[in-house]
Amino acid sequence: MSLRYIREVVVASADVRTAATFHQSAFGLEVVDGIESAQEVLLGVPGSPGGRLRLVAADDGATPSDPPRVWDTGARLLGIYSHDLDHTAAAMAAAGGTPRRPVTYPYGTASLSELVGLGADGVWWTIPQAVPGAHRPSAAYAAEPRRMHSELHTAVLVTADHDGAVAFFEAAGLKAAFDGELSGPPFDELVGIPADAGLRLAFLVGPGQEAARLEIMSFTGVDSADRSGDVLGIQRLVFVADDPAESYAALLSAGAEPLADLVVRGPEGVVIEVVSA
Repeated sequence: MSLRYIREVVVASADVRTAATFHQSAFGLEVVDGIESAQEVLLGVPGSPGGRLRLVAADDGATPSDPPRVWDTGARLLGIYSHDLDHTAAAMAAAGGTPRRPVTYPYGTASLSELVGLGADGVWWTIPQAVPGAHRPSAAYAAEPRRMHSELHTAVLVTADHDGAVAFFEAAGLKAAFDGELSGPPFDELVGIPADAGLRLAFLVGPGQEAARLEIMSFTGVDSADRSGDVLGIQRLVFVADDPAESYAALLSAGAEPLADLVVRGPEGVVIEVVSA
């Protein structure tokens, strides 16, 4: 029994309607399940059971601060596939985001093109080029191969304890499809880290590798800040599990802090909720 995939990521927003417009314009996400108000909007790709984005109004009085850097610890990034990175960069910029230039770098025995950019509410985005037949499973692309963007592809935690965070989620059944060091000029340019800094990335998947998946990221050689307590941005990951009660117990055994029935606090303060399919 295992965690399978992230059904939705909950993001606290300073202005839900403005944030919804950004994600609709930049990435083509749509309102799903009819959930759309000034206090809450659920975005995704109709027909895709996972990889959804729930925008909720932040607590009264919450105001945007200086946005975090990619390497600041906390639930930091969301990922989405694109069939055209230049198109996505232009759409992000037009919607009010700040995309960095797309970069191509070695990835295993092949190469990968990707861009990183800052979106609404201090959430960073990692956007790899979708190569037909080579990308991870996407229900959105399976249903509509010509669509520009997928559902959410990943959620990314930036942590000071890489091995501890990976072990935490492995205890609940996720497996590392990749875990390695990434360094050199392409990665410096991709995320804006100093030339002598390093990045380690673990890509964790459930048994079927469905979207959205989880990435654990850590950095060396950077002056990072703990931004896990930010009131805006990614607050909660909602995982589908084969057996929610069993996965909840496994997370508690791995050191999670219980918050409510089937809800815990995990690495870097992120709230994790476990639900059935």
